[in-house]
Amino acid sequence: MYALLLATTVCSSLVASAAASGQRTYLNGVLEPSTKARAAYYKEPAGMDGALHLGRIYTMDGVLKAEGRYADAELQVEQGLFVFYFPDGKVESTGDYENGKKSGVWKRYDRWGQALAEKVYDPTPLENIVYTMAQTMPAYPGGERAMVKYVHEKCGKTKGEVVATFVVEKDGGLSDVKVLGADDRTTEQLVQALEASPRWQAGVNDGVPVRVQMRVPLK
Repeated sequence: MYALLLATTVCSSLVASAAASGQRTYLNGVLEPSTKARAAYYKEPAGMDGALHLGRIYTMDGVLKAEGRYADAELQVEQGLFVFYFPDGKVESTGDYENGKKSGVWKRYDRWGQALAEKVYDPTPLENIVYTMAQTMPAYPGGERAMVKYVHEKCGKTKGEVVATFVVEKDGGLSDVKVLGADDRTTEQLVQALEASPRWQAGVNDGVPVRVQMRVPLK
């Protein structure tokens, strides 16, 4: 009994210490970032597991909801094994995350500990989705004006409403480059210049690079 009381006291002290240091992140009912006033859960760092960061999620009254691994110190991108719990401490589900998405076979259990049908997640189809908007949009080194200046230095100034469309890939390279509003010769020059341009800063969603469709005026 004394050991249990001591462990509870130590755990409470750690939670209070983390909260005091500003490491607590508040989450809503579906585990998305929230204000404290609207929060149903909070998340805190819990050390390291090799190169991965450990994190734990609690209800607002301190009951463990989940624990798992993250790729970043801010605990934004889930990566590796996670375990979710019922309020009484029994395991609700367990499985892996890959770049913030559930991956592979997840084992699930009912409140009495009996195994439920496993659920299989395949993040592969999401890898090549092309976004038109991302949380952090792609950026050319030096900004859009620098990109237009680069194009003009390579091809001369454009006339009329000339627009370039392309996909900024996860590595910052450009693909599917098209130019609208120019004659054939100018279009070919502009496409070649853009394909040879410096790498962009890739777009990012949930801390992970994503492919983003861009439309940029070249005037």
